[in-house]
Amino acid sequence: MSRVEVVADLGELAEAAARAALADIEAAIDEHDDCTWVLTGGGTPLAAYRRLARHDLRDSIEWGRLRVAMGDERCVPPDDPESNWHQAAEALLDHVPLSGGQRLRVPAELGAKCAADEYEAVLRRLPPRTVPGGGTPVPRLDVVWIGVGPDGHCLSLFPGRPEVEVADRLVVGVHDAPKPPPDRVSLTLTALAGVERLHVLASGDSKAEPVARARAGDQRLPITRAVGAVERAGGSVTWLLDRAAAGA
Repeated sequence: MSRVEVVADLGELAEAAARAALADIEAAIDEHDDCTWVLTGGGTPLAAYRRLARHDLRDSIEWGRLRVAMGDERCVPPDDPESNWHQAAEALLDHVPLSGGQRLRVPAELGAKCAADEYEAVLRRLPPRTVPGGGTPVPRLDVVWIGVGPDGHCLSLFPGRPEVEVADRLVVGVHDAPKPPPDRVSLTLTALAGVERLHVLASGDSKAEPVARARAGDQRLPITRAVGAVERAGGSVTWLLDRAAAGA
């Protein structure tokens, strides 16, 4: 079952998410000796990244044992302000000791298809996780953050789009996305079978309806299916919401 944590506002959400990252990364390193943390874009996680960049929390992470990846990316240059990676780098990654080999950036400037192929190859080199029930091993993604859109999308998987149904890839190119920019790169639901710890971060009134629908099991929403993919593979799921997103 998913765990739900509700806090007052975005400031408390950033604090809670940052401290959850510390605990999850430490647990993964204790268990595996290393950790892959998959980031997400958006204003809510950015506030948490900035909180983690402050000395009192930053120095608690064993950065040398950490790899950082991105769950989805917009097909823009890496220095574009709209790049999820660029935003995370400005908020956190450029302020911590991560080598080039620890930064698993989506090369989205190559275009959706080429970037998806290259990023899939990078993920395939990660340590594997055996899926319960004897499924094909997938890359182990120790800590994953995702957001949820007002339409129930997560990553760059949008309702009713073919990318949601892709089952034979870890990474997919997205074209004609219903929000700009139209070309993107995204993890698939198949990749989420490798997730050990998932946090769904949501804040604001616009998220209350999709969060409620997802928690009620509405399979039309990609976020519902993403959470289900993690749970079926034995991963843990925590919804981290402010009161507005929780409908409280």
